[in-house]
Amino acid sequence: MQPRDYRLTGPEGAHAQQRGLADARWYQSPVNKAAMRALLVRRNWPALRDTCIWFALLGASGYAMYATWGTAWFPLPFLVYAVLYASVSDSRWHECSHGTAFKSDWLNILVYEISSFLVFRESTTWRWSHVRHHTDTIIVGRDPEIASPRPVSLWQMVLSFFKPQAMWAEAKRIVLHAFGGRDSQAATYVPESEWPKIHWKARIYLLIYCSVIALAVAGQSLLPLMYVGMPTVFGSWLISIYGYTQHAGLAEDVTDHRRNSRTVYMNFLNRFLYWNMNYHVEHHMYPLVPYHALPKLHALIKDDCPPAYPGLWAAWKEIITAWRRQAKDPAFYIERPLPNSDATYERATASVKAADAQGFVDISEARTLAPEDVMRVDVGGHTFAVYRTANGELAATEGICTHGNAHLANGLVLGDEIECPKHNGRFNVHDGSARRAPACVALERYAIESRAEGLFLNTRPLPRTDAIKRWALRVVAVKNLSTFIREIELAPEQLTPQFTYKPGDYLRLCIPAYEARSLYLAVPTVSQAATWEALGLTHAKACNVQPCMRNYSLATNPVKDETLKLNVRLAFNGADEQTMHLGVGSAYMYSLKPGDVVEAMGPQGDFRIKPANTDMVYLGGGAGMAPLKSHLSFLLETEKTARSISFWYGARNRHEALYREYFENLAKQHQNFTFNLVLSEPQDEEDKQLNIGFVHQAMYDQFLKGAANSRAFEYYLCGPPPMMAAARTMLKKHGVPDKQVAFDEF
Repeated sequence: MQPRDYRLTGPEGAHAQQRGLADARWYQSPVNKAAMRALLVRRNWPALRDTCIWFALLGASGYAMYATWGTAWFPLPFLVYAVLYASVSDSRWHECSHGTAFKSDWLNILVYEISSFLVFRESTTWRWSHVRHHTDTIIVGRDPEIASPRPVSLWQMVLSFFKPQAMWAEAKRIVLHAFGGRDSQAATYVPESEWPKIHWKARIYLLIYCSVIALAVAGQSLLPLMYVGMPTVFGSWLISIYGYTQHAGLAEDVTDHRRNSRTVYMNFLNRFLYWNMNYHVEHHMYPLVPYHALPKLHALIKDDCPPAYPGLWAAWKEIITAWRRQAKDPAFYIERPLPNSDATYERATASVKAADAQGFVDISEARTLAPEDVMRVDVGGHTFAVYRTANGELAATEGICTHGNAHLANGLVLGDEIECPKHNGRFNVHDGSARRAPACVALERYAIESRAEGLFLNTRPLPRTDAIKRWALRVVAVKNLSTFIREIELAPEQLTPQFTYKPGDYLRLCIPAYEARSLYLAVPTVSQAATWEALGLTHAKACNVQPCMRNYSLATNPVKDETLKLNVRLAFNGADEQTMHLGVGSAYMYSLKPGDVVEAMGPQGDFRIKPANTDMVYLGGGAGMAPLKSHLSFLLETEKTARSISFWYGARNRHEALYREYFENLAKQHQNFTFNLVLSEPQDEEDKQLNIGFVHQAMYDQFLKGAANSRAFEYYLCGPPPMMAAARTMLKKHGVPDKQVAFDEF
């Protein structure tokens, strides 16, 4: 078995998406709703008590260090201080990042920022890293926090107890961010809006460390470094003793936390230092549950989980055995025994309804909702969440969180806000606005009417409080652009308001729940039909048990084109898999026929043309064509720009190249535009007459290498993650500032 590529910018990420592992639905052990509500109660006292004890121990050991400085007794208080500083801070960092340790948000934020500095993690970057970890836990190519990659290097595992590689990597990243750069791995999961915050926090970290070093030099004493800096080196070993028990040696690429996480029984002292993170299966299943309630959650679900390990040594014996095997056999992992269970994925029981002609459904059972409670309602393939706030008011929103694939009826109502059960983002239930990251897009809202005969939910959305609107779009035409990429042409059903958007924007398509849906082949080429038949796609059926949203960029010119066009790539697992799995979003889109009507929200986006006169370079591949085509059509056919534009597009062969004739004609009509097609897998002699290789390398060899100043251009990139990562690395090596590189990664 070849070693896997654990980078987020490598090919494994795309493979995970094809297999349906990215932002997937995960198994949850069933928990009675009343019992879960009791577990979710937030309190300040437990975390305040534990934090005061922690700070007191830090202060006492720090004072003892000062008192014993220069004596043989100094190492004793220093080692205690170092562990409290660098290891115990890890669990505080973790729990406060979820916002569950304290009831008061400001306390969670304060302790999180302090802990982040102590554990040597830039707080904003790592907050988003941990969001991704909970989205795609131990999914190779998606999870940035896989601590035990295969094949295992036993020597590196031993070194990792002192974190030299991790600290060096974080130090380089902090310096890079402090000077305005962007780490390529972090750029795959950190939103654009967060980078200014990351830059100034990195500068604060750097300023503190430089000040401590300056103080040590000025005082000609190492003592300042013993308080800040050196504790990270000598005190991180306990993180490894605790942390590796979470996932090391267990299964990768599964969607069941019982198979990739451990629960380990620990004594009172270890649970205090680790803040009950030894209940790690429970934490991943239900991240909304505060750390102090995890033992009770364990008692409720333990019969549906593999047996807990009796102690740290029992877990470590298994880990060491697994590491030794994985050093020689990367395919080996420990398969945890699962009990027989009838549990389902969804904790929130859906109330399935049928709407009347006006779109109303009877939800009279919502009258029984207690304050700060929520229920789920499903209507015609769509799903809703109905809330009762702390003051007794009823409200309703769309059911699925706009950030992740999680139903809000499984979340926690706090006052007039709903907290997502997956990433702890929050929304106001009255106006739908996003109130806490990672949530950033508002929810759709729905009216509730009280009548003599009961309560009724209007399934037609209320006007939004932002510029985003919901649209009914009729399928005008379906066209196969390549073997697995399709153009879907849409037209708004309503004439007013007019659908307006900017080049580079995208739509959020509403994917309803559906059963046994077949793919529509449209008008295939002979080779495409044969390929689909060979792969089993012609007769494949897809199903989707939970409504969700999928983003698709617009490939059209907002001024010239009267309809909207999307480029949709069919996602499915590879031919080496025993069972065919189709992506729920792309399979739905591939089932559409002319005349069908879909619902979408938008337009949205920040991949926009920058207002400048700088010459431009576009680089794309695959379905990344859509926003690039929108840009280029607008620039050349609408604005008639005089800016020099070079477009480099990568495909496997010329038959897989999207809109080839269109761009070749555009190049003939505009002297300031060049189109460069690069083929990675040429099929015949005609293919071999074109540029061969990787598109980013061809752009370098034939364009950038001979350019007088590579910084004189603006760069726009859109395509598969490996291509994007390679291109951005290449541009960085040539000194192109991040502000001159715009990208839209999918």
